[in-house]
Amino acid sequence: MLPKILISDLNKRRERRIYEQLERRAAGRYEVFQLTDEPAETDFDLILCPESKTADHHKMSPDAVILTWEQEFKSPLLVSEIDQRLTEQIETWRQREHSLPEGKNAGLALVFCFDHNLKERWVPAYLKALQNQGVMAIYLPLMPLYRVPDLEEHQVGPQLTDLLLSLDQVESAISRNIGHYLIMHKHGYHTFRLPQQADDLISCPPHLLRKLLLEIKDYISKLADPALALIDCEGLGLETTVRLAQLCDILYIDAVTAESGRGIVARRELAKFLAALPSSVNFRVLNEVKL
Repeated sequence: MLPKILISDLNKRRERRIYEQLERRAAGRYEVFQLTDEPAETDFDLILCPESKTADHHKMSPDAVILTWEQEFKSPLLVSEIDQRLTEQIETWRQREHSLPEGKNAGLALVFCFDHNLKERWVPAYLKALQNQGVMAIYLPLMPLYRVPDLEEHQVGPQLTDLLLSLDQVESAISRNIGHYLIMHKHGYHTFRLPQQADDLISCPPHLLRKLLLEIKDYISKLADPALALIDCEGLGLETTVRLAQLCDILYIDAVTAESGRGIVARRELAKFLAALPSSVNFRVLNEVKL
């Protein structure tokens, strides 16, 4: 389905001119509409309008991206510039669709990599790409603290261990609201206040880690904006990692090509890993993911 673009301007002659020229340029990339006297029944994906009409158009299409002539474009208005801006927005949507589970506005992704150097380069780039796509990125590192990239320690506020304790009890006064445990990292993504003991997370019972992922999945499914939680596993047993991956929408793995003994073992373990996944998990080779 092509993105639906609404053109709205107080100057109706100019609105008509922009509409007609964009319609010729669309070339199967998007559909262009003008408002008629009839009530609008179309849910638009993007609306171009004057600032004075923003509130009205938001009521009509609450989920639409709204770009105003005054804020987004220079005067005089050039149709080539408008078309370029639409092209950029559509490309952002396409990238977002690839990052999120098909047909969903939120999801869990787990990254499991035998090449730690590759993962250390890929994870920050992936989190940055999610933010550029307008996706709320939540990063959960399940690894020893000394392996957490760009670790920021926050002593004030509830920590992830408090949440795990709550999940281990049938009744608890400790909040299970994931939002209470999230902080904004200096690089712009969300993460958790991690425990002070370096091995707390990798020594956590697997059933509690599974409960944690289910709580995160429930939390992001209720958010209004697109969201993806990235679970970064390192140092956990393979069986535990597989059980966590079974709860996720996407699994990112690396393609092991080395012919050394280590490479052969890695491919054998990876084959077991993939064989244990349900069909609902979409696995992707992170080496081939375009960020």
